[in-house]
This record gives sequence, structure tokens and C-alpha cells, in this order.
Amino acid sequence: MRLKMFPARRCRSEQKYLSIVVKATRLAADTLQEEKMIRHIVIASVGAGLLAATAMAQTASPPPPSSAGGTSSTTAAPAAPPPTNLAGQGKWRSSKLIGVDIYGPDDKKVGDVTEVIVDKAGKIEMVTVGVGGFLGIGSKDVAVPFEQVTWSDQPITPPAPAPSASGGSGGGMGGAGSTASPPPAATAPKAPAMYPDHGKITLTKEQLQAAPAVTYSGS
Repeated sequence: MRLKMFPARRCRSEQKYLSIVVKATRLAADTLQEEKMIRHIVIASVGAGLLAATAMAQTASPPPPSSAGGTSSTTAAPAAPPPTNLAGQGKWRSSKLIGVDIYGPDDKKVGDVTEVIVDKAGKIEMVTVGVGGFLGIGSKDVAVPFEQVTWSDQPITPPAPAPSASGGSGGGMGGAGSTASPPPAATAPKAPAMYPDHGKITLTKEQLQAAPAVTYSGS
């Protein structure tokens, strides 16, 4: 019986040896495939890095010099928009309204504008006219609705002087002391002032002095 068991044990040992050899062969093949894959990955990474470096170098390279005059071509900056000129468009500056002379119905000055009052929507409701006093002492401000002021861009025309009595017999040459008045000198056109020359109201100076004063208490 012992002599018959020796071949069986030998066969089992050979089978174990063969299985070990097969496993080792498979492991070596897998390792070889992994090494090949790693090589491919490394080669691909190096190639991608070289391509990226080449693209960056081409992008960062300065533009070639222009052939015209040997100067480099530069992109001109966009021109700034021209300023908006509001003069001559029928608009007034509220800051320029302050100080404008106000005349009464008899074309006599009764005061000047001291303040411009607007509502919350920005519409002018009234102006205040400073009346009375001397050099700002003892004067007061009287509110006048803006619609009741007639504004004019032309100055007040002074009344024409009364004709002087001509002496002598009134012959063809006229009186001895009469002289012809020179024609008015031509004035150069004025630039748009953006404020009126004066305003005119229907109240006299006495009525403005009797009107209640404007205060700004609490403001």
C-alpha cells in the first residue's frame, strides 16, 4: 500500500507546481500590460504638455512689426464723446436766476430774485423777491408764483427823451443850437446767457413791501 501512494503524491506535487507557474506567468503578463499602459500615459502627458507650451508661446509672442514706416501696429483707443452743450436750447440755469432784476408794472425795479423754490417733482413753484432795505440790511423776501412773472431776454427799453424846442424861425436849416443825434452803435450778438435779462410782475414796490415775508424756519 505504501508503494502505491508514492506516485499519487508525486502527481499532486506536480499539479501544485504547475498551478504556481501558471499564476506567476499570469501575474507577469498583467505587470507587463500595466507597465505598457503607464508608458502610454506618460508619453501622452508629455506630448500634451509640449503642445500647451507651444500654444502659450505663440499666444504671448509680440505681433510682427508693421511694414508701413517700420512702426508696430497699435489699436487706437475709442474717442471720448463730445460734451453736451445746453446753451442756446431754450434752457435756464436755476443758479443764474438768482440775482435777476424784477420790475413792476411801471417798468421800475422793485427787487431781484433771491431764491428759486421747486416742488418734489422738480417743477418751479415760485421765486422769492428781495425788497426794501439798504445793501441787504432790513430787506425781506416775498414769494411770487413763477407763473405770475413775465420773463424777458431783452433789457427794459428806457423812455424816449422829450423833443427839445427848436429856436429861430424854423427855417430850412433849423435852429442854431440843434445838432443831429448820431445813430446807435451796432452791438455784437451776445452768447446764450442761459438766464433771462429781467422779470416783470404786476405788483408795485409798495405792495411787495406790504406783503408777508418768507421764512425758512426749521429747515
